[in-house]
Amino acid sequence: MTTHRIAYLGSSRPLDFDRSLLREWGVDGVELYDAQADGNGIPLPGELDGADALVLEWGRVDAATLRATPSLRAVGIMAIGYDFVDVAAASQEGVWVSNVPGYCTYDVALHTLGLIVDLYKKITWFDRQVRAGTWDDMQGYEPPRPQGKRAGLVFFGSIPQALAPMLQAIGMEVAVWAPTKDEDCLARYGCVKVPTVEELFETSNVISLHCPLVPQTEDLVCERTLSLMKPDAFLVNTARGGCVVEEDLAAALRDGTIRAAAVDVIRDEAHGRSPLIGLDNCIVTPHAAYHSSDSYREMRSRALHNVLEALDGRRPTDAVNELAVPA
Repeated sequence: MTTHRIAYLGSSRPLDFDRSLLREWGVDGVELYDAQADGNGIPLPGELDGADALVLEWGRVDAATLRATPSLRAVGIMAIGYDFVDVAAASQEGVWVSNVPGYCTYDVALHTLGLIVDLYKKITWFDRQVRAGTWDDMQGYEPPRPQGKRAGLVFFGSIPQALAPMLQAIGMEVAVWAPTKDEDCLARYGCVKVPTVEELFETSNVISLHCPLVPQTEDLVCERTLSLMKPDAFLVNTARGGCVVEEDLAAALRDGTIRAAAVDVIRDEAHGRSPLIGLDNCIVTPHAAYHSSDSYREMRSRALHNVLEALDGRRPTDAVNELAVPA
């Protein structure tokens, strides 16, 4: 007998692994099913009818969806960020919201390091040239070694903390703009605290974003901040697409304001559209920094475990909200 229905929205793979977890954990009576969304990631009408929980890999949960699904008791996000869920509305409706913090810390740090090394060594750029029939090691911009250069990190949570020793291992100095971190904290990681974001942009050879999308960081990379950067500097974004005004970055890449960029996130990920895609001096990866077989298993298992805790009447281990009304 089915006791709970859990909908999966935007799941990139079949639910076989998730069902195997239920068997492994000895959980009976739980039905898992795929729910469909519209082009903006909103569940289609009727897709969540009777659902007790929603596990979200891609999509959006707005107030209207929450009000239209009175059976819903939990939303489990298979990600660290949760700006695509109306958490305040969920709290008012008595719906727990949980995420999976830290599940891909190492993976994103490693991906960021890979992008930085790629910008310095032009690995994917040369690969594109060879595939197009050009065998010439002198083509393109002339990059220096990263050794002795400054990497400027925006914020200093778990991912940049994991990234810092990787950058130091290839000989880079690491500077950080993180208003909530003091000099002693950063010194323990061998990093230099920079008092303003303007100074970070002015003095760094690489700027790497590691911030959430909040009012302080929305559109942080724009014409004004790009104009502060060195003309041979690089920009890397593995944070959130909304932190960058993409038209301004594209213009800066075309006119030589900065040398090159690498992004793993864009603003319109629902449709895969960005003015950065196709630029010769911009590497774009499809929000894949998090991904490894290990991180993927951890992400899915923790997201499912969180919603099962909520359905069992407990506060999810990774809850991001408190309930205004009892669940």
